[in-house]
Amino acid sequence: MRKAVSRRQVLQGATAAGVAAASAPLPLRTAFAVPETVKIGLVGPKTGALALFYEEMSWAIEHAKESTGHAITINGTKHPLEIVVKDSQSNPNRASEVAQELILNDKVHIVTAFATPETVNPVSDQCEVNGMPCVTNDDPLESYFFGRKGDPKKPFEWTYNFFFSGAEATQGILGAWVRVNTNRTLGVLWANDDDGRTFAKVMPPVFKQAGLNLIDPGRFDLPSSDYTPEITTFKAANVEIAFSVIPGPDFTIFFNQCAQQNFKPKIVTAGKVGEFPQGMYPYGNRAINIVTEVWWSRYHPFSSSLTGQNSRELAEAYEKDANQQASMGLGFRHSLLEVPIAALKKTQKLDDPASIRDAVRDNAFNTIVGPVDFKKGPFPNTSLTPIVAGQWRKGTKWPLELVIVDNKLAPEVPVGGQPEAMPYG
Repeated sequence: MRKAVSRRQVLQGATAAGVAAASAPLPLRTAFAVPETVKIGLVGPKTGALALFYEEMSWAIEHAKESTGHAITINGTKHPLEIVVKDSQSNPNRASEVAQELILNDKVHIVTAFATPETVNPVSDQCEVNGMPCVTNDDPLESYFFGRKGDPKKPFEWTYNFFFSGAEATQGILGAWVRVNTNRTLGVLWANDDDGRTFAKVMPPVFKQAGLNLIDPGRFDLPSSDYTPEITTFKAANVEIAFSVIPGPDFTIFFNQCAQQNFKPKIVTAGKVGEFPQGMYPYGNRAINIVTEVWWSRYHPFSSSLTGQNSRELAEAYEKDANQQASMGLGFRHSLLEVPIAALKKTQKLDDPASIRDAVRDNAFNTIVGPVDFKKGPFPNTSLTPIVAGQWRKGTKWPLELVIVDNKLAPEVPVGGQPEAMPYG
């Protein structure tokens, strides 16, 4: 503590200088330093083609701040907590720019990001270059690690990601696909982006092992206004399973052209759009039985270390407050704050980025999406979270509701129905 200089001392000095002092002395006072504000930076696509991914993020931020009382205790000191949000605008270059703003201008203590490699990878790269601790999710582990040219023999130093792996996701949806009676001919729509290029490398062996005949027309640039060449290829090969990994606006074009050109696969999986109820609503009954990997749901048997809520309670709280249906993204939006807050609480030196990094790297976390432990991989700097398969069905409370139809990779998540073919009609 520092002691304030008393008025007596000031006056004595003045007297020594020949100035008369007539005032009475003031008591000594202790000056208290205001605890440093802890800043968490967050980058996500509020606007643009990936805006569906941001649907629950604003609520998750406010929910987390209320749960912590807008403060976090580190080494016995209670610090104000601030979450600084930047919009990537669904653009990788913009994501990189705003990450740099958070690091250099906003002076955050840790950066978080989510929503596909187009957001996560450039943010993580900026953090790695600038020695900034970074926690991300909602980026398949292969796309995250190998998409950033990761070397298993030389881990990244500052950046960590938790989510499903592409291989696990494939196994998860395969569990639903193979239980529907098809000719096992699979047509894929993989763009010339991080996800598409990575999937094209890691997925084919998995499909071949499962006995599927893969039809891949090749990479293409986004956005695209015409999928006629791909649909023509699929029809010629008698494709009965269609698997796309493209943003919502592009899938809408593809799906509408499928209907126009009378292409009716028995199974449809729509990555980057089929995970979200708001993404499925516009298709009405055409969305029934679309298959999707399920990262998290109200049925997952996990609880938040931040709020104590279980998965169902978190979903119901969101739906009550927001008056809209929770998606599987909700759990990951919540956990994106849950992990860094838990790590910050374990940090030894708030003013030392390496200490924050060590707290992320060296601790295991129990979260609403399951255990997170970056020491377990499957790749360096990553942690695998559970995945199951679901299908959209006509709902009771909401227009469409997700039903878990296969849980072979996560038996702890209960099944609510059996896989079915697309109804078309």
